[in-house]
Amino acid sequence: MENVQTLNVTTPDAHRFEAKLFCLPDERAPVMIFLSALGTPARVYGRFAREMNLHGVQVCAPDWRGIGSSSVRAGRTSDFGYQHLIELDLVALIAAVRERLPHAPLWLGGHSLGGQLALLGAARDPDGIAGVVLIASGSVHHPCYSGKLRWAVRSLAWMSSVTGPLLGYFPGARVGFGGREAAGLMRDWSHVARTGEYRIEKSAVVYEQRMRALKLPILALSFAADYWSPHAAAQSLLKKFSASTPVHCHWDHTRTAGVTVDHYNWLKQPALVAPAVARYIRDLQPPPA
Repeated sequence: MENVQTLNVTTPDAHRFEAKLFCLPDERAPVMIFLSALGTPARVYGRFAREMNLHGVQVCAPDWRGIGSSSVRAGRTSDFGYQHLIELDLVALIAAVRERLPHAPLWLGGHSLGGQLALLGAARDPDGIAGVVLIASGSVHHPCYSGKLRWAVRSLAWMSSVTGPLLGYFPGARVGFGGREAAGLMRDWSHVARTGEYRIEKSAVVYEQRMRALKLPILALSFAADYWSPHAAAQSLLKKFSASTPVHCHWDHTRTAGVTVDHYNWLKQPALVAPAVARYIRDLQPPPA
């Protein structure tokens, strides 16, 4: 019988949000906190979480600050960035999951920007983290892209620099990139797009240095048909972790039962990816490349 619980999390700055915990009878089974893509509510990951349960892994899917159950919304009087997501929200969520499942090995994972944040969170404080899983995730540094998409990434960075001061937020839903996003979050995103470096606004942590020093298992799964997180973007991100030995699997349709998988539609058929991800989490057995 399905066991889905709701964790109610409050951060030191009084932000409140919910996280769905897809549990197993064996509370010692590994649990993965899985962070969403930009502008994507946690409910979208329910099918993936249930599929991971079938393969022996528990999953916690939280709502982002500013989305879904979050008590705040991005605006002129409510700004936030990566520092809030990593150093407040993720820290509070990890504490809540550890309290609920104290004997479960804890993994961090994420989709797209969520994968980047998972890696940053692990790099900031790897204590008690068993490893990191990225799905369709990579650096947004514009040279990782080609043609029109490179132009689009640079345009989004420029657009966020205009809309932030003008509106107090980034109107992602209007331009087809995320949702109503905080101006500070988009400043952090744009810095990576322009420079390739994670220098997070208002944070005292030197993340590039922490990333180079991190020693954890890292699995990255990318897809040949995914234009938003191409092979080069995944490689650019993983190269920052020189003390680790990341496993990068770049799949085309021959690895997904003839189905062409892209940045989002893997969520509609999670059985194509969940078994391989779960094997890595349980046994550190890399999927076929």
